[in-house]
Amino acid sequence: MNTTTIDTAAATRFVDVFAAADFAGDVGPRMSCTEVDALAGMLRAVGADTAADTWVSGHAEEDQEGDSHHQA
Repeated sequence: MNTTTIDTAAATRFVDVFAAADFAGDVGPRMSCTEVDALAGMLRAVGADTAADTWVSGHAEEDQEGDSHHQA
């Protein structure tokens, strides 16, 4: 695994932008499972677990049966 240094201001701005629930609800359903997993992983890496969960939940609302985030 590679270690990358992230500027604190950039990480803070990233979380500020991507922690918005309305953004996650609008865009998340249009993302692929792979895309939302990558975004959620980055959010978790900088300590924004709630924002990550919000994106996965927003995305899952439109997942079809057989998709990895589909909720029956």
